[in-house]
Amino acid sequence: MRYSTLLWDLDGTLYDFEKNQERSLRRILEEFGVDASEENVACYLRINHQLWSDYEQGLIGKQVIEDTRFQRTFDELGIAADGLAASRAYRKLLMQGYDLLAGAREIMEALQGKVEMDVITNGDGPTQRQRLAGADMAKYFTHLFISDELGVQKPQAEFFAPVLQTVAEKDPRQILVIGDSLSSDIAGGQAAGLDTCWFNPKHLPLTLKQQPTWQIDALDQLLEIL
Repeated sequence: MRYSTLLWDLDGTLYDFEKNQERSLRRILEEFGVDASEENVACYLRINHQLWSDYEQGLIGKQVIEDTRFQRTFDELGIAADGLAASRAYRKLLMQGYDLLAGAREIMEALQGKVEMDVITNGDGPTQRQRLAGADMAKYFTHLFISDELGVQKPQAEFFAPVLQTVAEKDPRQILVIGDSLSSDIAGGQAAGLDTCWFNPKHLPLTLKQQPTWQIDALDQLLEIL
């Protein structure tokens, strides 16, 4: 094996977060009397994306996302609805989102026992742990590094520092970061001095100055790298 330790992102890499998000979002909008139209969904997604971008840059805390994303959406749409209540209900639905991307379980089965695998994810601790348990995925991982529990998020160096202190492998050349986000997974891994594998099933353009070490568009291609 070229690497002894794999640091896995969850959403968009192993979990089909887009599917879970859209299903949960449409249900919440309807429950709160909001038309789940493409325009209204797009409004929420735009606001949510900007908030998460601000979070990755350390400009806001995660609680700001939870507290404001629906309220800002409702305000922009001119709808009198309780955004905080919507956010809480939405979080409960997300916890039940166990949809995996194609090949996710197969790659876990193929690698289990051969390398150490750990989770590195930006998100809510209880939500991510529930989703791992619900999809019977927790058994594949040695450690779970969740931004909510660490108090800092990818791509910040303070996120990766405790990761590198905790994993058994101490040679950074033996550690590979795998994720779909250039801004959090790849940029964060590069800054930490680690090799990176960009999971890019949508064939998005590379927007970083530094190339990821590897790029794949299907999870089973990882076996060729390792």
